Amino acid sequence: MKTLDKSRRRSTSGDVTTVAPQPPAARILIIDDDATTLELFEQMLIEQGYVVRAVSSVEAGLAEAAIQAPDAILLDLHLPVLDGLECLRRLRAAPLHLMTPVAILTGDYFIGDEVAGELQALGARIHFKPVWEADLRQIVESLVSQRAGQSQ
Repeated sequence: MKTLDKSRRRSTSGDVTTVAPQPPAARILIIDDDATTLELFEQMLIEQGYVVRAVSSVEAGLAEAAIQAPDAILLDLHLPVLDGLECLRRLRAAPLHLMTPVAILTGDYFIGDEVAGELQALGARIHFKPVWEADLRQIVESLVSQRAGQSQ
């Protein structure tokens, strides 16, 4: 059985061209209790080439993050049972996620100074909904670039 070397491709003229291997797609974890937001964000990011896991609770998000460490996390602030701040605290308590880039996405324009300060101290960037496709692309690209900079 022949194996295909994807780093080499034959052009129409018969010459062999070397193509740089593509880096693996960044893994994005979305934690939001709004089903519409989850579905839209997941679809937009998949179309941009990301590997996406979307969950609707902090508990599911923490479990997913433990199974497959994401390169970046999009996290709603107001979630049932445990909120986004508690999720972020628990993520930061785990050495694996100490430096994972996190964006807090919230429709709450009246976040108290204490909460906003703690979110920022824990390394999260705060963004306000609605988040349009171009905004989402920019947020995720920034988070992934931050992660790539950490691994160099």
